[in-house]
Amino acid sequence: MIEAVTFDFWATLYRDSPEAIDRRRGLRIDYARNFFLDRDRPVTVEQLTFAERVLARQMAAMRDHHNAGVDAAEMGRRLGRIVGVQLDAGDSLKLGELISWAGREEPPDIYEGARELLEALHGKVKLGIISDSGLTLGVDMYAIMEADGIVGLFDHFTFSDQTGTTKPMVRQFSHTLHRLGGRPEQAVHVGDLEQTDVLGARRMGMRVIRILHPWEDPQSAADATVDRLTEVADVLRQWGLDV
Repeated sequence: MIEAVTFDFWATLYRDSPEAIDRRRGLRIDYARNFFLDRDRPVTVEQLTFAERVLARQMAAMRDHHNAGVDAAEMGRRLGRIVGVQLDAGDSLKLGELISWAGREEPPDIYEGARELLEALHGKVKLGIISDSGLTLGVDMYAIMEADGIVGLFDHFTFSDQTGTTKPMVRQFSHTLHRLGGRPEQAVHVGDLEQTDVLGARRMGMRVIRILHPWEDPQSAADATVDRLTEVADVLRQWGLDV
């Protein structure tokens, strides 16, 4: 019996495009430039373009090599340091929030069939989000889902900038299942990354459905793989869930 189903956010429920990524990057640079101008610390567009890319690499390194989630204040502090400006705690927080806000202004697109799948599961099992955050933090991912009308379908949200840890750390999954009131052996996680979603969920004792994108290695330790999100319901039916 399946009691809970959790989902990754990026490349699982939502897809990004190069165009959206570029527009989001432009917004971050604009927001940061105005932030520093307001404080009489002018920083050039060229400096901020470089700094935004360095910050993105730092965030990825913290996630991939240290399993550490980074919050808004730390993100702002790091960007300030890259451009040579020492920020106090309040300004670090404000700058980090501005960087993340760009994700809300230029959001990714919800995958076809995502809303229908969640609506079919809602009320039959507990639903959760387990997502690692980068330059777009959990509060803005929540706002993106709210704008798309799906936030009310979930029972709990776990974002790495709020917990301080990332997948595949078991804490991300155990925290979520505790909040959902589900047991690992009766829970399923749906995600796309082998080294975070699959590894973490299996460490927790959950079953895993991996969404296998065409450019990825098809070898997987997941309990099931699918080519697209719309196939997840078929797997859940095979595992006994009436959906």
